[in-house]
Amino acid sequence: MNSDRYTGALVDRGGGHLHPLNLVLGQAAAVESLGGRIFEYSPVTGLEHGEPVVVRTEKGRVRAERVVMAGNAYLKGVLPEIEWQAQVDAPWAAPRSFTTSPSSRLDAARARALIPNGLAVEDCNYLLDYYRLTRDNRLLYGGGVNYGGSDPADITAVIRPKMLKTFPELADVKVDYAWSGTFLMTLNRLPQFGVVNGNVYYAQGYSGHGVTCTHLAGKLIAEVMHGQGERFDAFAGLPQLPFPGGRLLRVPLSAIGAWYYQTRDRLGI
Repeated sequence: MNSDRYTGALVDRGGGHLHPLNLVLGQAAAVESLGGRIFEYSPVTGLEHGEPVVVRTEKGRVRAERVVMAGNAYLKGVLPEIEWQAQVDAPWAAPRSFTTSPSSRLDAARARALIPNGLAVEDCNYLLDYYRLTRDNRLLYGGGVNYGGSDPADITAVIRPKMLKTFPELADVKVDYAWSGTFLMTLNRLPQFGVVNGNVYYAQGYSGHGVTCTHLAGKLIAEVMHGQGERFDAFAGLPQLPFPGGRLLRVPLSAIGAWYYQTRDRLGI
């Protein structure tokens, strides 16, 4: 890498990077090609357990023999049975990212000089930075995860100093887009799989590794629905630990813990 910020690195040749929106669009097209129907603007407000399960929405009800809860950090109030063990009801872990403008003199040669091997990069800090080049020579840079659940008025102003610390030669580069989101962190950083009342399956709490683990979760839930539960049960047997302090204290305690580890990072401990 063309950066003086690091003294060494560990390379994982089994990893990679991809365009997540294109991945989702491709999967949606695959679902619809197999007869599935997707309702993007029909939020679920609750469940009524039984046989069948009744899924309540704002304007109607759906009855189903089996239900998969795959909302991760966006399940507020839908399934209280699994909300006690993770931070489902507040956007408390919010990663932030931006991407540079292709018109700001970051041409192919200049872009490849930053990361000649084209790999995706992340550091090993608790509040880590992560970045990669896109196919059209943008630099996608992320960092500044907030464990308190709020976003700054200007996301770019938070991330840009981090980018310039890594690549000071990009001071003239403009930013096109900046965004944030929410991920679900568990106390032990392990994903949570399980079944409620025998016919409501859930998988959540990927703790920042959702692109990989959600695909595995989907496969294992499909297997268990077809009577092959060995691999699903292996994940379901992992401990699912509640956050100390319940709903009242889990956000402030998480923020205090993040501040502690961020301070250690800054001190080089």
